[in-house]
Amino acid sequence: MKMKRTFYLLMIAIGGLIAGFGNRFMGEEFALMVGFVLLMFGLYKSTQLWSSSQLDERERIKEEDDEI
Repeated sequence: MKMKRTFYLLMIAIGGLIAGFGNRFMGEEFALMVGFVLLMFGLYKSTQLWSSSQLDERERIKEEDDEI
């Protein structure tokens, strides 16, 4: 589970770096496009991971309340 979080955080950081400094290594429009895609992919997947863990936690709390 932690590996996924680390991977998505890395995707966000790499996407930001490519969008910011990629024009030095490739075309400006291409660097912005690739950086933005990586950034948005990392944000989307990390948000999904975070919301699913929040949902699991709410269900666990609800089950504990039902047992009492």
